[in-house]
Amino acid sequence: MNAEFKNRERRKCSAWAAQGVKRGRQPLSIASMLCWGLLCLGSPAALTHRAEIIDRLAAVVNRQIITLGDVEQELRLQELDPFSGDLTGVSSSQRQKVTQELVVQRLIEQTLIREQIQQFPGLEIDDEQVESQLAAIEKKTGGAQKLAEMKIDIQALRNRLRWQLQVMKFIDYRFRQFVVVDTKEIEAYYQNQFLPELQKRNALPARNALPAPELSEVEERIRKILTEEKLNTQVEEWLASLRKDAAIEIFH
Repeated sequence: MNAEFKNRERRKCSAWAAQGVKRGRQPLSIASMLCWGLLCLGSPAALTHRAEIIDRLAAVVNRQIITLGDVEQELRLQELDPFSGDLTGVSSSQRQKVTQELVVQRLIEQTLIREQIQQFPGLEIDDEQVESQLAAIEKKTGGAQKLAEMKIDIQALRNRLRWQLQVMKFIDYRFRQFVVVDTKEIEAYYQNQFLPELQKRNALPARNALPAPELSEVEERIRKILTEEKLNTQVEEWLASLRKDAAIEIFH
């Protein structure tokens, strides 16, 4: 590769970068990313010397890029919004790997949902709603200084909160309003799950036995439980269909 060729390719890569290509607009192709990562840096020695400026790929979803930087940021935000399976008995290194893999899967789902939200009007979130959520988190964690010590980027957190509120609004419009729970389902849950669980609870030592409430007293509570169960099932099936139709590549 002579100097003239490298200079020409550097100019091409700089032009691509100047276009502001990023997620949600015109995603870079793999070839373009390789060009930016290799040719713009020059020789392998230069690549080694400046490796810290490259954000490695974690996954590509329908040509939308998820980087290791995205994964690391999600891991930090996860401390405020934890999710995990039962990792009891798993070593710390294995737990870190499993957690990272779970985060990548979560970001894949977020990317697929974001594509759908972009096609759905009326999901704007007011700044006041975001700031209210942010204030609640700051109060819970010990203030803005504590978030800074946790290396939480406040603007990234704001974006995350806005995103969560948009998803909740989307799910309400797209799924929740169509969920129907009938009287027979409520009665069946009351007889087959609610009362047996209450009996088990009353049988525990050092527990004061609670009288069984009438169905009418817990009907709305049961309706909410069954609504959430149906909603979760519908969303899981919907996400599975999105994954099936998506072009997903994960890099290890």
